[in-house]
Amino acid sequence: MRRSKFKISTATLVIGGLLTLGILSEPALSGTFSEDLREGLPGRRISGGSRSPNTTCRADSNQPVVALIPENNLGLTLTDRPTLWFSLPAISPDRSLEFGLFNQAGDLLYQKSLKPPAEAGLTHLTLPETDEPLQAEQDYRWYLSVVCNPESRSEDLFVTGWIRRVQPTHDIEQQLATGTQQEHLALYKEKNAWLDALTTLGKLRREDPTDTDLSQDWNSLLAAVNLTQASTKPIGELLEYRIDPQGAQMP
Repeated sequence: MRRSKFKISTATLVIGGLLTLGILSEPALSGTFSEDLREGLPGRRISGGSRSPNTTCRADSNQPVVALIPENNLGLTLTDRPTLWFSLPAISPDRSLEFGLFNQAGDLLYQKSLKPPAEAGLTHLTLPETDEPLQAEQDYRWYLSVVCNPESRSEDLFVTGWIRRVQPTHDIEQQLATGTQQEHLALYKEKNAWLDALTTLGKLRREDPTDTDLSQDWNSLLAAVNLTQASTKPIGELLEYRIDPQGAQMP
């Protein structure tokens, strides 16, 4: 697989001065998502406005791109191909999305152009099976951009954050191999595996959108990291969004 260094990637225009590749103190794993991960990494959970007032990227200019990640910008996972979640505004169909992932050394592992969803709402993407899996105890930097003007990438609307894969113990692997989805969810919460908890809870909500307990869990999970604006979106706005090696949208 061909890689390029971050410093020569087009993503430099997207991340700008926010990308700092020094790794900060490693947060401890504990029981809740609210205040236990106190050490943070540089990132942006909520996009700003486009720098060009003449650029029309969104049907509603007041709706930002939001990454559903903790306030410290770090999402922990127990899997080698986690799923990232976003709240997207309605995006002009002639625009595109771009997703990129860097390893801890700053190498661009892959960068993919994506077709935006047809409607505003929650969407998620899973790291592709065809690319190399995440290594345990490594920090990976990702970004998602709405490319407003391909000729001026400084006008992008973007969010960026980090993924850290935590190597599960043998006991945890056994629990994940035999437990129910609800048991998996409880385990992910206990281990602060934010990305996995959010994905599991999202799947359960899709399977039973009328379950009030699941809705309350969803709202509480996002409220704990001050993303209430995303938790209030109805399940009907959830758009499954997966990427393949060529960056094409998959059903």
